[in-house]
Amino acid sequence: MRKALGLAALAASLTPVLGAVFGYNSGAQKPGGVKNQADYENEFRAAKALQGAPAGGFISVRLFTMLQDENAGNNPIEAIPAAIATNMRLLLGMWASAGSAKFDRELEALVTAVNRYGDAFVRLVDGISVGSEDLYRNSASVEEGSNPGANPQVIVGYIQKVRQRLSSTKLKAPIGHVDTWTAWVNGSNAAVVAACDWVGMDAYPYWQSTALPNNAIEQSPRLFQEALDKTRAASQGKPVWITETGHPVSGRTWGQSVASVENAKRYWNEVGCPRFGKEPIWWYKFQGDQTGAEPNFGITPAGQLTTKPLFDISCKPPGSSSPVPMPMTTGHAGAGGPPTESSSSAATSSGVGNSPASDVSSPPLSTASALPILSSAATSSGVRNSPRSGISGSTILSSAGTSTGVRNSPRSGVFSTTSTSTILLNSTVSSTSSSPATNTNGADVTTGSFGGVFAALLAVVFAV
Repeated sequence: MRKALGLAALAASLTPVLGAVFGYNSGAQKPGGVKNQADYENEFRAAKALQGAPAGGFISVRLFTMLQDENAGNNPIEAIPAAIATNMRLLLGMWASAGSAKFDRELEALVTAVNRYGDAFVRLVDGISVGSEDLYRNSASVEEGSNPGANPQVIVGYIQKVRQRLSSTKLKAPIGHVDTWTAWVNGSNAAVVAACDWVGMDAYPYWQSTALPNNAIEQSPRLFQEALDKTRAASQGKPVWITETGHPVSGRTWGQSVASVENAKRYWNEVGCPRFGKEPIWWYKFQGDQTGAEPNFGITPAGQLTTKPLFDISCKPPGSSSPVPMPMTTGHAGAGGPPTESSSSAATSSGVGNSPASDVSSPPLSTASALPILSSAATSSGVRNSPRSGISGSTILSSAGTSTGVRNSPRSGVFSTTSTSTILLNSTVSSTSSSPATNTNGADVTTGSFGGVFAALLAVVFAV
């Protein structure tokens, strides 16, 4: 009996894992202002209907703020009622680089959303990110010139505050932090890893101008894999979610990396396709950037809300007319139950006309298979990929490499570019996630994976 109780306690202590997810990043800004509920609804419907997309289109969106108006009030971002109306899953974001008073407003907006929308909202939540690249900017703020980040102790304190405040609510989603892979391999940030349920990694070989031998597009699969391996090695066994990656369809040449539709397509094929359906990934991003100030990472043309991508994104194997089948899973559901049908709920928005500049972008989440993510302990061979900072990723983030500037600004929505490629699934590129058995019962991946482990442990106990 003692043995059974001990194993049950061990199972209960395991960190839940999210199944394969196919998502994208979405900022809160639009030309001339911020997005409202109607803007989000139109965007989400287009993202879910993207022509040729694996698994039928993006099913999750990553946000960067909980606030509709970043300057006043605690009204929740209007992306939430839009997600309810369109059955779009959510990786929530809380901006953490603007001081404690601003973060407290983020937290109040989150709690308000739970109370206002209830189960219709929490069932859609894949996770909560406390901050976005704050540790990177904390080290690179001198180079960035603006929008400083936050130190590890601040982020840990915010995570603890969110856990405490949500403990009495029905929202039980896993809490993590999103940062560049160079921040995660920095030992001074280990306390943040320890405080997280999951680790979100942003990695862009395009920005790695200091890579050796270079960061040309043909090096991207290697550079990305090295970044992922290094992040997993530093993750303390926590699941690693790919929260941002992509290649620009237009913009400046960075090092040896050229921004072009052809290269964006190749990156999608060689870095994205082998991972879609195997692990959580939010692409950066869906709709093209209209500002022209930054490289355009959009999959669809700038200035247009369309379901037609700039290139074939179907992940078809060479010579095949059919896309790679990706069985869908429900992933984590904030209240324990995954969304099962499209909701036409007429949830009303908070009434605030301007959405507080919602940070940057959210990668689309398409849960393709119920494969839990195992945190590989593989180490990379001297990675130097510092996403969008051009920093030498060989050691941490305090390097004085040149940075791209505004991209990390929370509500700047700068990188709303879309880049996609005609995805030819390259069978020689192996997936970064281990492939455990698929969940065949259709249950929520988080609870399903945990339940499976628990049941297996009990089976062993009673077998002996």
